[in-house]
Amino acid sequence: MKFKELEWEDIISDGTVVCSHCEMNLCGVVKIEFRINHEPEGDNYCLYSFGKGSIRRLQPDVFGSLDGAKSAAYRIYSNEMERIKKAVDYLVEGEGY
Repeated sequence: MKFKELEWEDIISDGTVVCSHCEMNLCGVVKIEFRINHEPEGDNYCLYSFGKGSIRRLQPDVFGSLDGAKSAAYRIYSNEMERIKKAVDYLVEGEGY
């Protein structure tokens, strides 16, 4: 299933995205936040994921490109949305709607 695209706010310095940020608040219940920071040593991008349950990561995921980090964030977001959709469908089905 395809969910809406994530809206990123990029901070650019000397032609390089040094930080990218995306935050969502779903009905005031589920808050998801992603931050991508550029690490000059090794030219890597670190993806930090904040939220509840499977969204939150204790350590950042490291990627060689900004697009790779953003794609991973979308996969995390998409998996969580699919999990929420299944839970809602189950509840609605159980109530006979």
